[in-house]
Amino acid sequence: MPSCNVLLITLAEFQDMNDSRFTLENNVLKGKVVPYPPFEYNSYGELILSRLKNSPKLVGQIDGTTGEEYTYDQMRDRSVRCALWMKAHGLLPGDVVVVCDNQHLDVALPCFAALYVGAIFNPLYVGMTKRDFCHMMKTNVPKMAFVNEELAATCAAAAEEINLDLKIVVFGRVPGFFEFEKIITEQEVEEVENYKCTPVKSSHDTAVILCTSGTSGLPKGVALSHIALLKVQARPALPVLQADKSFIVAPPAWVTGTFAMLLTVCANATRLLLPPFDEYTACALIEKLKIHSAFLPVYTMNRLVKSDAVNKYDLSSLKNVTSSGSIVSVAVREAFVKAIPSATITVGYGMTEVGGVIIRQSPGSKFGSSGHVLEDSQLKVVDPSTGQVQGPNKEGELWLKSSTMMNGYYNNPQATAKAMDEEGWMHSGDLGYYDEDGEIFVVDRLKELIKYRGYHISPADIEDVLLPHPGVKEVAVIGLPHPLDDEHPVAFVVRAESSVTDEKVTEQQLIDLVATEMGDFSQLRGGVKFVDSLPKTESYKTLRRYLRDLATSMAAS
Repeated sequence: MPSCNVLLITLAEFQDMNDSRFTLENNVLKGKVVPYPPFEYNSYGELILSRLKNSPKLVGQIDGTTGEEYTYDQMRDRSVRCALWMKAHGLLPGDVVVVCDNQHLDVALPCFAALYVGAIFNPLYVGMTKRDFCHMMKTNVPKMAFVNEELAATCAAAAEEINLDLKIVVFGRVPGFFEFEKIITEQEVEEVENYKCTPVKSSHDTAVILCTSGTSGLPKGVALSHIALLKVQARPALPVLQADKSFIVAPPAWVTGTFAMLLTVCANATRLLLPPFDEYTACALIEKLKIHSAFLPVYTMNRLVKSDAVNKYDLSSLKNVTSSGSIVSVAVREAFVKAIPSATITVGYGMTEVGGVIIRQSPGSKFGSSGHVLEDSQLKVVDPSTGQVQGPNKEGELWLKSSTMMNGYYNNPQATAKAMDEEGWMHSGDLGYYDEDGEIFVVDRLKELIKYRGYHISPADIEDVLLPHPGVKEVAVIGLPHPLDDEHPVAFVVRAESSVTDEKVTEQQLIDLVATEMGDFSQLRGGVKFVDSLPKTESYKTLRRYLRDLATSMAAS
């Protein structure tokens, strides 16, 4: 193992080659510090409204399904009318507004409107149940909700159960509820044209509450401030989110979806609104619109390469693909490059809690790494058992800092204190390491490691062995409780629709595959369970807590 001095020389040489993008101090990776210019606006709502006013004829949104468009002027007019209605119905600065629907031309407008009046918008996943609504509403205490027709009754029932006075507006028409199309007809033209945003007390006030994915527990509300959004806008970690007509697979409730909704307006770009992901629809749109850049979660990348849709459409226009949210396995990356050779894949890593992506690959990044720490961000690797800060090539929990950190979990100081220490380090819950060149490798979720007779087994390692099998479409490995061995790995597998042999893969074939490729302690002692689908969040992350509950019930029976 090289001494500390030798390591610093190696890193210094590497930094000279890369314009000093980071430094290493006491085993803390620090991105280059770049001063932000003075911001013209104190609130993000003022910035949005200014951009919409300045480019009235620019097409701001295109519905990828229908082809319908909104210009910036239409977006301004409709969002200002919504803001005036909100204010007339008692919405005050600091109040919370829930927005819950799939992508369509109007779904962004209440979000903009809330920012105009100094309120906080809170996009939620459309797959939420009454229980989920109750949980989030108890914490965030919204005053208004803008939802689709299918969710109106569920939202109302949840509000009634927790005795919450909630005004519900429907995108569409449901008897007994406010209708979005009607509420924006109540305003006079003069007051719309002369509208000015309500000033916020401080740029550090919360602007948006974004829910964590809730893959291992109930979601929490991440409070991001106006200044955090302004900084993200000034220096986007994922340029694809500001690009014109990018193919971005991310629901409004996900940090990527929200940032795309906001950043495209402030970049004077056109946002393409996509239907829920389907392989054939996605490929048809990429071919039809000659899409150049795309943001694809790992799950959608895997679905594409496992589908024959990539062979039925011309995808040669696709040059840049960005992904984040979970680990891009070697198998998925190789299969994707083979299926769409024109595309270059860039991987990023981050968390909603730190304001999005703070690690990103660059040209020449090593295969399997997530890249280097970005400017105004810091990372260190901490041994979860001892609390010791680790040097290169030693695994531990990734602790993070950035200039766009959350204010905290909204109305949840206990969860905030548990996740973020007194020095401002966010404890990510992810296991990883960095190498001698400062490249960061994310290994797995710390909470998802499987314990077997003292060994720590990475589910991702087993998944990487199973996923390339032609008979496997999706896989998730979970620890099955065991009375003597702590846990046994069990694989939940979705079979591919067809394979090269046209025969369905069997449990024994997959058990034997892992036995051949991996050590004894990583064997699938819990077996293989075939399922029709894996439970997912709307950000396409596997809901492992549901699989863990299923594994626990299996063990009990």
